[in-house]
Amino acid sequence: MPALMQTAANEQFLRRELTRLRCVRDYPTAGALAQYLDPSIQQTAALEMIDANLEWAIDTPAARLMISMPSQTGKSQRVAVAGTLRALMRRPDWRCVLATHAEHLALKHSTEIRNLIQAFGSTATADTGEQLPDRLGLSVPRSASAAKHWKLRGHTGSVTAVGVGTALAGIPADYMLLDDLYASMEDADSAAVRRRVNSWLDSVALQRLGADAPLVVISTRWNEHDALAYLQQRMPGEWRVLNFPAIAEPGILDSLNRKPGELLESPRGQDWEKIRTQTPARVWAAMYQGDPKPLRGGLFEQEWFDDHRLTGPLPETRLRVVAVDPADTGEGDEAGIIAASSTVDGRVIITHDWSARLTSAEWATRAVQLAIATGAHEIAVEGYAVPTTYKRTVVEAWKAIRDAEYPGRAQPFRIHMWRRKGDAIARSVGLRNDLETGRCVIAGHQLSTLETQAVGWQVGQHQPDRVAAAIIAHDRTAARKTAQLASPARQNNAPAAGGAWFSQRI
Repeated sequence: MPALMQTAANEQFLRRELTRLRCVRDYPTAGALAQYLDPSIQQTAALEMIDANLEWAIDTPAARLMISMPSQTGKSQRVAVAGTLRALMRRPDWRCVLATHAEHLALKHSTEIRNLIQAFGSTATADTGEQLPDRLGLSVPRSASAAKHWKLRGHTGSVTAVGVGTALAGIPADYMLLDDLYASMEDADSAAVRRRVNSWLDSVALQRLGADAPLVVISTRWNEHDALAYLQQRMPGEWRVLNFPAIAEPGILDSLNRKPGELLESPRGQDWEKIRTQTPARVWAAMYQGDPKPLRGGLFEQEWFDDHRLTGPLPETRLRVVAVDPADTGEGDEAGIIAASSTVDGRVIITHDWSARLTSAEWATRAVQLAIATGAHEIAVEGYAVPTTYKRTVVEAWKAIRDAEYPGRAQPFRIHMWRRKGDAIARSVGLRNDLETGRCVIAGHQLSTLETQAVGWQVGQHQPDRVAAAIIAHDRTAARKTAQLASPARQNNAPAAGGAWFSQRI
């Protein structure tokens, strides 16, 4: 058998392959590769988990991976750019397809990947024209100027960039990435746009997907009937779903398994709490929590909150109430703790939401603290189960706080055990009517969790605990717009005279 002819081209190819394999070994994830090429790139726990799952997708035949993460946290750069480059490093013969809602965004991803190969690959040169060290073991032909479709040199691997609606005739996909198939919430809410996206998925994208090809989807969950929901319905049981809410919250998937209230690490140092107070509830739920809410709820409508929202300073109030829907163990349901006030013109303003998973001692303490912070005339506790026990728990919580912080003070609020006839839906009628007409409003955007739970509450479902507390708060203030609640220690509508202690922030 004639010996294999050794040529300069063969030697160059082998050197490139050794460099590529060494890079794959030394930088074993998309994140490690990205930091190797740009040391300024930051790594977070969420991005590390994404890296691990991208490796799983590359290794697993017909892998199906969905990722949802807050805006401006590096998901597209990590998944679309570094992730696709990592896939080409490991599988240089893969034909990769990148798709977004607009072709120019897909072209941007494609251009960034190609530029990285040109800057750090085997044909990299300095501005002076001097050859630079090969750090990737990949290269693209100098003629590969079109970002829409380009190939690797010496391999069959390629990248094709398309927008939704673009044909893919004759272009198979060994690896497919779908990145934000909707331009906005408005598009995702449009049934016509959703049908167009679904039709393109069915007739174009999925038809080009190879039998063993990984499919990776990253998206903002604008609508509960979006393409991610459609793909899960079309391919049930096949998907690995990652979600990283900005603030961990009961009932919302958190792939990091954080405790409720724990913040997501942000590469840009974003203040999630501040963003939440400035963002409409439905946008917050979609863009930052990965938890899409219905445009129209079964019992509450988002428009009721948005159309009548109080955005300025809190007006003069007459009555202030803290309402509690209790929890006993702190392990299952939340304790709903809501503060509301009635104004001199008869409106009810819901001002605070201190709900959380709390034991009976904890929710009582928090309710008393909120009553002190808001100058409440009353703490109203849902009293169907064990009213005597609940009342005693609140009294004991007040005494503990009084002895520690306000020795000698009389109890500044009354305690009311609240009951109403009818089921949860019947008891919610008053609150729903007043929200719809603007007789009850929400102060600012800081009660987004309450709003999203209300809009998501459907007939036949368990009533959210925050909503139950809001119903109590509304009932106790709305029913007494012209009345005056007397506390054991105060017989007027204002906080105790000279009581800076009474209006302090907790």
